[in-house]
Amino acid sequence: MNRSMKAMGLTVAVVLVLSGPSRAEDAKSPPSPDALLKLLADSGKPGPEHQKLQPLIGDWTFTLKFWTDPSQSPAELKGTVERKWIMDGRFVQETVKGEVNGKSFEGLGLIGYHNGEKKFSTVRACGLCGTISHGYSTFDSAGTKLVCSTEECCPLTGQKIKGRDEVILESNDRIVTNIYKMIEGKEAKVMEIVYSRK
Repeated sequence: MNRSMKAMGLTVAVVLVLSGPSRAEDAKSPPSPDALLKLLADSGKPGPEHQKLQPLIGDWTFTLKFWTDPSQSPAELKGTVERKWIMDGRFVQETVKGEVNGKSFEGLGLIGYHNGEKKFSTVRACGLCGTISHGYSTFDSAGTKLVCSTEECCPLTGQKIKGRDEVILESNDRIVTNIYKMIEGKEAKVMEIVYSRK
């Protein structure tokens, strides 16, 4: 067994030993591989938090507005989104197809619930700008607004830009995503995406 495999196995065993009360009492006996796999599978089972994502499921059309200057009219593009459950209800997979300036683009996304973080975890790949982003989100107490603090690297300048994304479940047939960025020390809305169920 090479050094990196041993280190990975030891790291997983240490995490489990420190995280489980029964393991903390018996720190000298790490779990067997079968017990470890069962613990991991149990911790990844879909639960009530996953069901909060159910309103996202389905086929949608969207209109995206994008501002570079709030005093000017936004650019606008349209497209479609398919969202479906995958991996036995652990994740929502998002497939985006759109068109901008007469050229098509694609996007892919995954959203699920991270039991360890106690937050929703999102990964998105953008076929327009060639970037992958990741973030953790939380729902408000009403379960209708999902908010994510962001820090992204601009693909043009390399500058780190902080911001906030909010996904508002307005109804069963309409979802609005607002994207804000910090520009010169002030929060500005730079994008709005309105989804309508097909």
